[in-house]
Amino acid sequence: MRPIRKQELDYLHQLINNKFNEKQQAVRSQCEIEVGKQLEKDFDKFVATLKLDKLIKEAEVAEKEYQDFKQSKEMKETALSVNATKKKHALKEKFNQWNEIRQWHLSTRSDNDLDCIMSTLKSACRVELEEKYKNSEKGKFFKYLENGVEDAKNTLYSGLSIDDVWKNLESIFSKAQIEVRVPKSFTQISK
Repeated sequence: MRPIRKQELDYLHQLINNKFNEKQQAVRSQCEIEVGKQLEKDFDKFVATLKLDKLIKEAEVAEKEYQDFKQSKEMKETALSVNATKKKHALKEKFNQWNEIRQWHLSTRSDNDLDCIMSTLKSACRVELEEKYKNSEKGKFFKYLENGVEDAKNTLYSGLSIDDVWKNLESIFSKAQIEVRVPKSFTQISK
């Protein structure tokens, strides 16, 4: 049994990092594409699930009324502004409750800009969709890739012979659907 030489150890360590990083980036990109597509489809359902749709509609109506009549009498403008602020504040309060419950760690800035609130709400929807993706089959594969790096490094530093290390790494790379050209001399059974 020939032990792993320092150069072989360094090479395999770098190979493991590079191959898994490449695969993780590809899967991460796919996740971003799919989450982006799904965001527009699921946003209204997401808002309805959180029971924010009524508050959003009320805030939008109040904001529209405010904008439409802004140039009218000063009293009307003030009254509508107060109404819009109340509705947006109610929306923010409800969002903040969900933010705490679901632990999104998102912040609706201190201002009462409806676009800002909606942007933050979309971010919350994105967080939920990413979590859903991570629990899907593709997401489980991504988790496997993260664990695969650890498995590969454990094999690398296991103290096994270079032949056994390559055999185990070949299996780990194969399960991760990573193509690596393994030297045939390391994967053939010794006689």
